[in-house]
Amino acid sequence: MAVGVVIGYRLRFRNKIHKVSSLIHAVICLLLFILGMSIGANDLIISNLSYFCQQAALISALSMFGSSLGALLVYQLFFRKGGKR
Repeated sequence: MAVGVVIGYRLRFRNKIHKVSSLIHAVICLLLFILGMSIGANDLIISNLSYFCQQAALISALSMFGSSLGALLVYQLFFRKGGKR
């Protein structure tokens, strides 16, 4: 990854290097499609899909709750108008 960063930094002024982003987008879409196919073909994952969905919903809900509490705390400490800081 570091080698790719160095090569990209050195080639940043060439016109052809800017077309790489559309290629990266296409490759990521293809990889996600293949991942979906492999998950769909796995009977163990499909049979336990409701369990995985419950876990994902719980993790998402707790993450949103924690982020909201953190944002409220930051707002109260740093962005509240009037009052002491």
